[in-house]
Parts: sequence; structure tokens; C-alpha cells
Amino acid sequence: MTSKQETTSYLLAFIQGLKEGGLTKVVISPGSRSTPLALLLFRDPEVECYVDVDERSAGFFALGLAKGSKKELVALLCTSGTAAANYYPAICEAKETNHPLVVLTADRPPELREVGAPQTMNQQELYRTHVKKFVELAVPEGSESMQRYSYWQGVQLGYTAQQIPMGPVHANLPFREPLLPDLDFQLEKSFKSEKLTKNEEAVQSIPELSDWLEKKGLLIVGNEVSVTEAQLLIQLAEYLGWPIIGDPLTNLATCGSQSENYLKHAELIFSSSNVEQPEVVIRFGRLPVTKNVMLYLQKLTRETTTFVLVDEQEQWQDLLHVTNYFLPFTISVFCQSALAVDSIEKQKHSSWLNGWKQAEETAQVVLQKETLSQSFNESSASLKLSELLYADEQLFLSNSNAIRFVDRYAMSSVTSYPVFGNRGINGIDGIVSTAAGISAATMQRTYLLIGDLALFHDMNGLQMIRSLKLPVTIVLLNNNGGGIFSFLPQKQLDKTDFTPLFETPLSLDFAKVADLYDGQYIKPTSLAEFEFAIEKSRFADRWTLIEIAGNQDEPVQFWQEVVAEYREKIGEINE
Repeated sequence: MTSKQETTSYLLAFIQGLKEGGLTKVVISPGSRSTPLALLLFRDPEVECYVDVDERSAGFFALGLAKGSKKELVALLCTSGTAAANYYPAICEAKETNHPLVVLTADRPPELREVGAPQTMNQQELYRTHVKKFVELAVPEGSESMQRYSYWQGVQLGYTAQQIPMGPVHANLPFREPLLPDLDFQLEKSFKSEKLTKNEEAVQSIPELSDWLEKKGLLIVGNEVSVTEAQLLIQLAEYLGWPIIGDPLTNLATCGSQSENYLKHAELIFSSSNVEQPEVVIRFGRLPVTKNVMLYLQKLTRETTTFVLVDEQEQWQDLLHVTNYFLPFTISVFCQSALAVDSIEKQKHSSWLNGWKQAEETAQVVLQKETLSQSFNESSASLKLSELLYADEQLFLSNSNAIRFVDRYAMSSVTSYPVFGNRGINGIDGIVSTAAGISAATMQRTYLLIGDLALFHDMNGLQMIRSLKLPVTIVLLNNNGGGIFSFLPQKQLDKTDFTPLFETPLSLDFAKVADLYDGQYIKPTSLAEFEFAIEKSRFADRWTLIEIAGNQDEPVQFWQEVVAEYREKIGEINE
């Protein structure tokens, strides 16, 4: 074999292993040292390839592909040097949200490390504890034993990324020159083995289950769950006669259910001290975005309330440190088991549930009244957007104010559609690229609700939307800076400190941003114009940017008025 053929045979076996491990998609950030693997992946008809020249954007785009394809295995490939470091934020997010990524970083061979070779740095264990596994592959050789070795490395990487708890893995691949592979070379031997299947273990009987379900309970959902899982959770809440809480990413509000058990406005309800205490709290995954729910749970004690945590990723997601029982089951398995308990006396819970229903009804009345009295702004646009989506569309909520506005103000939707977000580490970087990846995975109209700082952080992500002609509508909440800090204690600082450190005004002309990336730009000034803009974006032959002009003080004042009105109303009811 020639050196080219040795590299090619080794990498073809590696790719065969990756595919057997579940790989179907790869995002390539072009560079020289990654040439052999990039070319062979790009030419493989069984692998769908995307090219993103910005590694930071590429990392989040790959995360979006994994989200949109319901956690299918996605690979990232880059050249040596700082390119690999730019994947770091997306890898951290994937680790926290349990999305399977295989990160492939090309490298110089050992003899060219730490000797001053260009575009070279230490890539060993680069991502530290943020990946489940790191492997330094051997320099390619063409022997059958080395082909078998590279194949098994590929299989193992794929399986490890998808094993519970799911998450990213990292392989560092050193290549010697020549870097161009032999594109006519065919691998003579197949190393395929019988693929292992992971059977769901039967749920063992939980002795305490029927006892829990007989008590006054509360269901709390914090993770990004599918529409189907959301419907199952609603079914469980109705079966038990319990209230259920969850933020927009749980899809409880957008699974098509109009259940009275679902407390859509938990942030408002828990702003009042007139909240009853449950005997059992069953949580699914993390806590919701609303801080008031966390503050409420902090007041409960293990002596009076039993805390149960259901987490299919088998991680102890309990920042309050109060869980009595940890159950490593999927939502589906737990709900089916609970629904099979036939000794539930729902009438025992009727007064318990009615109190929560009354609180939710009061919250809705207050919000409808206060919203109608407002002019067109960020809050009203966020509420309206959630009402306008079709069943074949999807919504991505940026962190900071965007997700909170929808969580606070939006009502349950008759239409069923999925909602996504990046709530692992809750950063505002990579938001555009993640939404683009979701759109690319599904090719469904994707609406992104985002603030101006988050859009500024990831404007390079617009290039993937542009180049792939993705059906994306961006609704920009532009309050000229970090509006969320106006809700926080930092707002009390002197303006000479607050403005440069927290308000951080950008003063950007986003019409020019849209123009730079060939987008359609619309700036509505009323709800009617906003609805028209959304409809217009559906029929555009390019992506659309809809800018909502806002300011940093108005949302704070509006929310304070809503909370004051609610507390007054709920106080009157409880007198």
C-alpha cells in the first residue's frame, strides 16, 4: 500500500465504525489537517454533510441537528489548533442537555507537537470533564489489525455518546502528510458486526408508588420533552387529580391539550404567599425556568413533603438537595406504571386541585386585562407569537428575556407544535446556529425568539440559514442591550456603572444585518402588522428578520403591575 492508501483504508474503517455506531450527519469546518477524513466523509453517500466555516457556529449547529432529529448521533470535524477550542461552548451545552455528539479534531502527528510546528497546540483531553470519553487515535496505518482497531474506535465512540447518560465524546486524530486520500481506493474487508440493541428494562415494582399517588401531589417538569411525552404527563396529572407545572420547553403548553390541571402561569401563581403545600412532589428532570417555583420548593421540608425525582439520564439533577427517591426511568415508563395503579381515589384530591385551578384562572384574568391595556411591545409580541404557530412549525426560545416572556404571558395553545431551547448552561451564545441546526434537521418552518445581544453573539449563524435556504423566521426583541438586568438587583446601581457593565447598549442597525445575509427585514409597530409579518415570512423565498422595538424599563414595569394585580385578586379570593 502507498501512504495515501494506508491513511484511506484506516479512515474508511473508522467511518464504517462511526456509521455502525449510529452516525448519520456530520458538520465539517474546513481546514488542511482534517482533509483526509473530511473528503471521505463528504463523499460517503450514507452520511449527510454540512459545511460551516465558523467552528463556534458549527458546534451549535450540530447541537441543533441533534435536537431536531430527536437525539440522533451527529459528528463535528475540524482541523488542528484553535479551531477545536471554538467547539467548547457547544460541547458544554451538549453535555448538560444530554445530546450525543462525536467531536473529531484533526491534529499533527506526535513528532510535530511541542516543537514549534504551526497551527499546533495540546489537544489531549481538551474538553476535560465536558465529554464522556476521550480517545487519541493512532497515526493511520494500513494493516488489517489497524483497520480493525480504527473500526472499533468508531463504533465505541458512537455507542458511548448514545449510552445513558447521553453526551459528547471526543476523538483526536493525528495525520501525517500527504493529507489527500486515495479517493479511488475501496476497503476490501468489512468489519461490520451484529449491532447491539438496547432493550428497555422492565420497571421493577416501586412499593411506595401507590402510597405517593394517593396523597396531595404536584408534578413539576423541567426538561425539554417531546410533544408525545408532554401529552402523557398531562394524562397522568388528570388521572391523579394533581396540578402540573412546566416551562415552555416542556411542551406542556403546546402539546394540543387544554387541560385545567396544567398551571401555565406558575411564575405569577408562585409570586403569592397564598400557595398550598403538597404532600408529594414528583419532578421530571431539572427545575423549570421560573425562579418562583424554586423559591417555593426551598420552603418545603423533607419531613412534611416527599420528593421524587424521575430522570432517564440517571443524573442527580437536584440543586435543592432534597430528593427522597431517585427513579432512573423514562417519562413514558414512569407514566405508564403510574397510570396502571387503579386504586386512586381522585375525589380525595378535588379540593386540592380546585385551589390551584382557581389560582390559574385568576392569573389568566389578570394577564388578559393587563395585556389588553398595553401598547405593542416585546411582551405582547412574545405572547402573540406563541398563538400564531401552525402544527407543522416549531419554536426556539433564546435564553434571557425571550423564554421568560413566553413563560410568563403565553396561554396554552390549541395547536400542537414543539418548542426548543438551550437550557443546559443557559448561555446566549450559539442560539442562532442551534435554531438553524434544528431547522436543517426537520426542514420545518422554525421561529426563533431572540434578544439583540444573543443575535449579536451569533450573527455568523445566519450564514448557515442563508446558504442552506432554511425556513427560519427570527423575531428580534431589541431593547438595545441586556434587558434582563433591569429585572435584577444590578438595576439599583448608579447609571454610570449600570450602563457600561450591564445595560451594554449595542445601537446596531439590524436592517443592515438582514441585508448582509440576504434576509427579508420587517419592523412592525402594531399587533396587526406583526401578524401580517409572520404570515409574510411563511411565503418568503428567504429567511426573515422581524424586529420588535423595545426598551429595558417597560417590561419590568409591566410585570410589576401584573404581580401586584394578581396578589390583590388572589388575596380577595382567599379572604
